[in-house]
Amino acid sequence: MLNNSMKNEQLIIDLIHQDLKHSQLLYGLESIGLDGLSTHHLAILEIIYQLMNIPKEKINDYLAETYASFMNRSIDYKITPDGQSLKPLAKECYCRLKYLIDL
Repeated sequence: MLNNSMKNEQLIIDLIHQDLKHSQLLYGLESIGLDGLSTHHLAILEIIYQLMNIPKEKINDYLAETYASFMNRSIDYKITPDGQSLKPLAKECYCRLKYLIDL
């Protein structure tokens, strides 16, 4: 059975995965001239901060910029109905955030 920490980790990775799928859609809309990025922002990163129990003093622009760079990379991945191609990117994003927080 998974402990709470492992459950939280998987939940965070799943949230990142969903945000990556959402970002693919928004960047796709932007590429055809429709504005979606500023209008349909989900603020998932703030939820991730809470789930990772990040102290306020560790939350900074660099973390947000790092997360945003992963969202931007989503456009380089194949679009699939279940977003399977994005799962490795979601895990990589989680590991990078965790690394930066643990510094």
